[in-house]
Amino acid sequence: MRIYLLESPRTYQYAGFAHVGTWTNDRLCPVCEGRLDRLAQPLLIEWEPDSEVIGDFSWCSYTMAVVTKVRDYLLKSGFECSFGRVEVVPFAKWRKTSSKPRVPYPYEGPELHWVRPRKRVRLNQEQSGVVLETYCSACKQSRYTFKREGIVIDQAAWKGCKMFRIKQFDPSDATYVTEDALELLSSKGFTNLGYLEAGMIR
Repeated sequence: MRIYLLESPRTYQYAGFAHVGTWTNDRLCPVCEGRLDRLAQPLLIEWEPDSEVIGDFSWCSYTMAVVTKVRDYLLKSGFECSFGRVEVVPFAKWRKTSSKPRVPYPYEGPELHWVRPRKRVRLNQEQSGVVLETYCSACKQSRYTFKREGIVIDQAAWKGCKMFRIKQFDPSDATYVTEDALELLSSKGFTNLGYLEAGMIR
């Protein structure tokens, strides 16, 4: 079975955002200097210049926010995710001069929900060509090479979930779905949903 990485289609037809908080732990490990922070609710976002049209999906890299009809469909269809609150903040002063269109503030658009997949699946490192780059004994963080394509997941590790993240890629928000799950999403015609064939379950 094929798996797909969900991502922005990068057409700039729809608005994208920068996440500017909230962080659970805004500091560095004193030994490896790796970041110890994690995004937490509410997800504070600032709309980027390029478009003032809000799609059914909105993106900041792999962080994903959706409108209510998408949230309801994911819940009804058994996608393994929860949803966090999203709050829109004013534009940073140094970015107010942009001449490109963007979603105005104060924000009066549709309610947004932060998609937070609950499942973490461990990939087959050898077959995926993913290696451990660093491990810090102080903060216990492992960092692996990140791959967008060519990853392999064993059936026993997958456990039948529709939506998941890769354990070795934590704390990345990169979210994957099976081909059956992608067909469900595609059938609804949701806007601003991109994807890349990332590998397979076997």
